[in-house]
Amino acid sequence: MKMRRDQSWQKLTVVHRGHPSTQSKVLKAQKIRGILNVFGVYDYTSDQMYTHSYKQKTGKQFLDFIKLVDQKYDDSIKRIFLVLDNVSIHKSNKVKENLTRYHPRIQLVFLPTRSPQLNLIEVRWLWLHRQAINNSTFENEQDIGKAVSNWTKDYNTKHGIKTSTISLQKECTKVFT
Repeated sequence: MKMRRDQSWQKLTVVHRGHPSTQSKVLKAQKIRGILNVFGVYDYTSDQMYTHSYKQKTGKQFLDFIKLVDQKYDDSIKRIFLVLDNVSIHKSNKVKENLTRYHPRIQLVFLPTRSPQLNLIEVRWLWLHRQAINNSTFENEQDIGKAVSNWTKDYNTKHGIKTSTISLQKECTKVFT
């Protein structure tokens, strides 16, 4: 898309898991407010990613995302470990209560503060930003969400391997980051 010199821009920050990251151009004429939040998991046993975008970043959206992750796996998987940073929405009382009541097989594992290098998904976030977000112009938040979704599908097509499970005392376990 060609733009005239006099056209003004506003920046839209794409945020994932609480960390502001890449800024993408959005036409100011669209009067877009807010940010697009992308939640994601990486299943290292199958080298697959799963992402979902939300306009807000609250415990409610995080719980919705956990519900979507939980639904992706059948009941033979007895434990799902989600490796997370220490963002407040991950630790809220509402999240803890909801997990205990509705998603008992999901276990949250928190990384030490300022240690993203320990999370396997961080490299994939970097690839996503470089290949789908950086140096791109988007008309609106939906276009950014579509770019993230398309990149995730492409990643899964190119990198997916046969799913394996870890057996611990007759229980199957999945680990995500």
